[in-house]
Amino acid sequence: MKNIINKAKNKIREFIYKRYNISFSQGGGDDIQLTKLIKAERPGVYVDIGCWHPVKASNTYYFYLRGWKGICIDPNPELKTLYDKFRPKDSFINCAIGPKEKSLTYYQLNDNYSTMNTLNYDFIKLHNLENQIKCIVNVPIYNLKDILDKNILEGDRLDFFDIDVEGFDLEVLKSNDWVKYRPKVVLVETDLTIQNDINSEIVQYLETVDYKLVAKSIINGNLGNLFLMDNKIN
Repeated sequence: MKNIINKAKNKIREFIYKRYNISFSQGGGDDIQLTKLIKAERPGVYVDIGCWHPVKASNTYYFYLRGWKGICIDPNPELKTLYDKFRPKDSFINCAIGPKEKSLTYYQLNDNYSTMNTLNYDFIKLHNLENQIKCIVNVPIYNLKDILDKNILEGDRLDFFDIDVEGFDLEVLKSNDWVKYRPKVVLVETDLTIQNDINSEIVQYLETVDYKLVAKSIINGNLGNLFLMDNKIN
């Protein structure tokens, strides 16, 4: 009975969220802005790398509610239960993304769903979180191109990448096949000033694969999301 009630609550919640065009992005509105850039009349596909929580501060939940196909990737194994509950139609893949197949050390803090869980120990030290580490696990790292080969089907329309991986963004981008898999928009979180973003390695790299920087949203201070669009799209 409890499961039936919870499912009913989730359905009602999803109906309300969809009906009133609610944004779920951390800064408020990034998901709405994506719809304007994509200009899609029917659902496509998104790839959410470093997806974290399925609803809170999500740039992709808005699209899930409207029938988009989601490939959600995160090294935190604790998230699978949440995705099974709130986004059962999405594919949740528990791994890290990079140019080589190997494993990386993942630092999980006392809060299972902390946004500060990371693969980067320097990030832990920078924020004085050494004493907050609950456990250290090895997670597999896969090439993004190989992940997409297994999950993108013929006829799928790839609309956007959403990337938030705490300093590993460039490695993620370099592991894609930009001839085969070209989303309309690439969204990348950054904490640089806008002046430094313009000349950053991420923007410069994406320019080499024919993407252009069109905007930056602001979450707090310099923290925000870069919007880059495929130059090949009219």
